[in-house]
Amino acid sequence: MQPDLSASSLPRVGAWLWPSLWTIFFWGVWGLQSKIIVDRISPWMNQALFPIGLLPVLFWILLSRRARGGVNKVKGGIAALVTGILAAAGNVAFYLALARGGRVSIVAPLTCLYPLVAVILAYLFLHEKLTRLQVVGLVLALVAIYLLSV
Repeated sequence: MQPDLSASSLPRVGAWLWPSLWTIFFWGVWGLQSKIIVDRISPWMNQALFPIGLLPVLFWILLSRRARGGVNKVKGGIAALVTGILAAAGNVAFYLALARGGRVSIVAPLTCLYPLVAVILAYLFLHEKLTRLQVVGLVLALVAIYLLSV
């Protein structure tokens, strides 16, 4: 008997899957591009020029009706500003790691463990629950940090 592989028998995947896969692709290419850049200009200049690359995306977003949504635009705007500052600081730290001799094959996967921090903060401040399997995943992420550094 062959397994039923019809569309109705396959588990449904959330609408989040394709954007997540595109994120992996774009950020993966970004990691490689970052190493190429820091071999040519300083991490500081790279971060200064980085926002210029955001302009086409910014114009596209501003033309979208979805950009005007939200229930508390002031608090949301402040949170977005803080997020931008944190992202910029993370970018500079990433570029510095590459510029100081870090191999992209180690630095990129190591820094991609940032969800470890997000999960712990979500547990502490947003009171999100963690399953035992997720805790095992966190422990394995810590093991990955060690394995990437040796």
